[in-house]
Amino acid sequence: MQETWSDHVDQLLDEREREQHRVDLDRATVVVTNRRVLAFTPDEDGPNYRSADRPNVTRVSVETDSAPGRLLWGSLFLCLGLGLLLIGTTVDLAGLADDYAGATGDPTGIVDAALETLATILLVFDLSILVGGGLLLALAALFFAGYARSRWRRLALRVSGGDDILLPVTDADLEAGRAVALEEAILPNTSPADGDAGGDSPTDGLSTGDPSTDDASIDGPSTNDPSTAGVDESG
Repeated sequence: MQETWSDHVDQLLDEREREQHRVDLDRATVVVTNRRVLAFTPDEDGPNYRSADRPNVTRVSVETDSAPGRLLWGSLFLCLGLGLLLIGTTVDLAGLADDYAGATGDPTGIVDAALETLATILLVFDLSILVGGGLLLALAALFFAGYARSRWRRLALRVSGGDDILLPVTDADLEAGRAVALEEAILPNTSPADGDAGGDSPTDGLSTGDPSTDDASIDGPSTNDPSTAGVDESG
């Protein structure tokens, strides 16, 4: 089995950068380091690998991409196609010309010949209406299919100040909670020990029971020294 770059993340890490968490999706792999978010999509269109600074990844969400314009155009072509097919199958313009051709009573036959020519033209026009209606229905089907493909779900990593990272996601990925695990991995790490850093000692300002340390906490010199009692400091 051919190895991929997601199996050799250590070769892509900077100095003092280390891998902290890995989320393996069905069709993608995301590695979270202490500095960046690395996304590997070797089987998708576009780049096989993208990265973003971890603080710039502001949100992880499951979104459904769609193209409403395709749905609108598909609906328009569907209505036009059905309308043309309805006209082409219910209105026989060529038949009307044939009916008039036999009832003119023109002994020269010039009018009948003109009507026959008109009937031929109208027959071609009727066929064109049917063909045009079929083509419009085919276009409507293409636009509806494009709209259905555009509604594929994606795992979106919103990157502040850069292009978002879109990853393919499946129902199995969502049921396994991989999207939630990825978002939690990207968030800043917090620890109860962080709040104790630089804090005051729990014994500050309290007596420890040691006379040597307790006396040292008393401000000012002692005035009870017998050797200095009664001495006139004024000279």
